Amino acid sequence: MRDGGVTLDGSETNPGSGTGSGPSGSGSGNDRDDPNEPPIRDGWGLDRDPFLITAPVTLADIAHFRPNPGVDHMEPNGWMIVGLDTNFYSTGGVQVHDGELLGRTASVRFTPVAWHWSYGDGQSASRGTPGAPWASQGIAEFDPTQTSHIYRAAGTYYIDLTIDLRAEYRYAGSTWVPIAGILPVPANRLVATAGSAKTVLVERECTVNLSGPGC
Repeated sequence: MRDGGVTLDGSETNPGSGTGSGPSGSGSGNDRDDPNEPPIRDGWGLDRDPFLITAPVTLADIAHFRPNPGVDHMEPNGWMIVGLDTNFYSTGGVQVHDGELLGRTASVRFTPVAWHWSYGDGQSASRGTPGAPWASQGIAEFDPTQTSHIYRAAGTYYIDLTIDLRAEYRYAGSTWVPIAGILPVPANRLVATAGSAKTVLVERECTVNLSGPGC
């Protein structure tokens, strides 16, 4: 699902006039002995007819609620030094989309829960964190991070990231209800070149930054 969603149809069973057993043991499935009897409030916080059975909402039902893909970043940007850590991290958090779900106005909330990197060198990693820039972590450039990776050979690499999202929905006035399953959404592809420390450009001259690559 490279475009962040699929087009699938959801369905819901609506009250009909078919036969069924009511409180009196006969009659239509929607009949009640007392027409003034208040509706039964179900576990979703919705008023529902006690004789109406509704299937759980699935990921297919929310296919038209398309989450925005996260963004993959890397440090240094666009190049790597063979043998040193390249820091990868993702941006894009919880998002809520409003629309119509099974004929009702609803909101769907997507929460990222896992990040899967494919580094283009035959190696991959799954993490429970999106990572962060070196500076925001208070560490020096090329220090290892929870989401960094070391390239062992020079060359051009294509880095892909897929983010797992959990989904929840709610109708007006109700609480959030989890939807079973995981929605994998691909992020942008990065293309970067790995080289030795002697062949890459340093951020500042070695006289200014003695710990820079190649110094």
